[in-house]
Amino acid sequence: MKRHTVILGAGATIAAIPNGDKNGRKSSVMNGLIEKLNLHEVLKGIELKTQSNNLEDIYSELHSRPECKCVTEELERRLYQYFESLELPDEPTVYDFLILSLTKKDVIATFNWDPLLLQAYIRCYSITDNLPHILCLHGNVAMGYCEEHGEFGIKTANCPICRRKFSPTKLLYPVAQKDYESDAYIHNCWEAVQQAIDESYMITIFGYSAPSSDKSAVDLLKRAWGDPQKRQLEEISVIDIIDEEEIPIKWKDFIHTHHYQYTKDFYSSYLGLFPRRSCEMVFAMFCLNVWADNTKGFRQDMSWSDLEDQIYNLICEEQDTPKGKNYPIHYAASDF
Repeated sequence: MKRHTVILGAGATIAAIPNGDKNGRKSSVMNGLIEKLNLHEVLKGIELKTQSNNLEDIYSELHSRPECKCVTEELERRLYQYFESLELPDEPTVYDFLILSLTKKDVIATFNWDPLLLQAYIRCYSITDNLPHILCLHGNVAMGYCEEHGEFGIKTANCPICRRKFSPTKLLYPVAQKDYESDAYIHNCWEAVQQAIDESYMITIFGYSAPSSDKSAVDLLKRAWGDPQKRQLEEISVIDIIDEEEIPIKWKDFIHTHHYQYTKDFYSSYLGLFPRRSCEMVFAMFCLNVWADNTKGFRQDMSWSDLEDQIYNLICEEQDTPKGKNYPIHYAASDF
């Protein structure tokens, strides 16, 4: 079965730590981030032309003013320091469920700087190593890279070839024209995500608002997906808190007619309902008329023990499936 590619924005991190991280620290979308991170003192004495409290607008203006270079650098330092400090709570979060809902043929492409997705990957790896690839499209405070050998991983780890510690990846900050070419790690991530999208049966867009400062990024994603009229069997899934009426307008360049699902939470999405078999089950439902059992998926109140029990049979099926073959559907209704 083809890939499932998931695109993450800031809304996904907010869903992962709705009550704050392990130490009570909150994450935020760009709007209001200056206030929430108490960054006003950095901007003290700067007369901004923008009336917006959105970090994207403020940063873009500062970046365009050479006399604000020191302020811009201090803002970058504080943002990096803050996001680097975030820690997942001990109990399973949406990010843990997301990681475990996919397998190694799948891809998660995140625009987020925070380390929470990578922290979730590390602890889910103790359950199974059949996990999705992670691509950090704007860099990440937890990701490291060896430019000499093109290897990457958690920045505290070493390159498997030269054994030197990975260098931290750069972060792409919110300016209108981002440079996706000069940094080798980010350039490679964009090449990989475009290939992944081209090869995908499903795309899930989770908490990503496609802001104006990401226009060039969204254009790259659109080109990789291609003409929606030629995607008559593929499915788009959107997890967001915006009104449903906005979905077919906002993502019209990805959706073929009615081939999309909209939910306000992860657990009602295809990933939550059919973890590790989302593509297989959706294809079976819509192309083979197979009835689904919607009661076998993830639940928000699951403990780590519940979660491991839930996916035990799925992992066994994956280990027993011959290479190159599709995994069993698993979620077909028992009376089908």
